Formats: sequence, structure tokens, C-alpha cells
Amino acid sequence: EIKHGRISMLAILGHLVTTAGARLPGNIDFQGTAFSDIPTGLAAFSKIPLAGTLQIIFFIGALELGFLQVQDQIEEDCEARMDSQGWSAAKKDSKRAIELNNG
Repeated sequence: EIKHGRISMLAILGHLVTTAGARLPGNIDFQGTAFSDIPTGLAAFSKIPLAGTLQIIFFIGALELGFLQVQDQIEEDCEARMDSQGWSAAKKDSKRAIELNNG
């Protein structure tokens, strides 16, 4: 939940930045399509070459698979940090609820 909420926040930020006109310099492909030629929002998918769209999808998939492999370690690290701070079970539950409710 938290991870996907953070990703959604980054997606909105990216949309706002590109809508404001910020673009990478150079071309997105070897045919000469400039980053500035790509529209914002969902309309971008009509201009991005299929190979580029597939690269995005596979990259996100690789990130998700990598995260799945270390997810338990991340949770254990968080738990250990809370324990090292001397947090009670009630305080841990309270902090988790705050994070889930407010992002």
C-alpha cells in the first residue's frame, strides 16, 4: 500500500513537471523524435515507440521482482530500527496506522 501510494505521488509530480514544460534534452529514439515532441499524460503512449513502451514495462517488472526478493529484509530492518529506539508495540501500531492513513 505505502509503496504504491508513493509511486502514485511520483507519477503525479512527473505529470505536473512535464505539463509545466520541463523535458529531457535530445531524442527519445534513433528516428529523431525529440523528448519535447512527446505530449503529456496518456497521449504520450501514442508517440512513444513500441520498443520504448516495452522497455518501460519490463523495467517496472524487474523493479517489482527485485523488491519482492528483499521485501522481508526491509520489513525486518524497519522492525529492528523501531526496537532499537525502544518503541512499544502500541507505538509501532500507532506509527504504522499514521503512515497508512496519511502516506
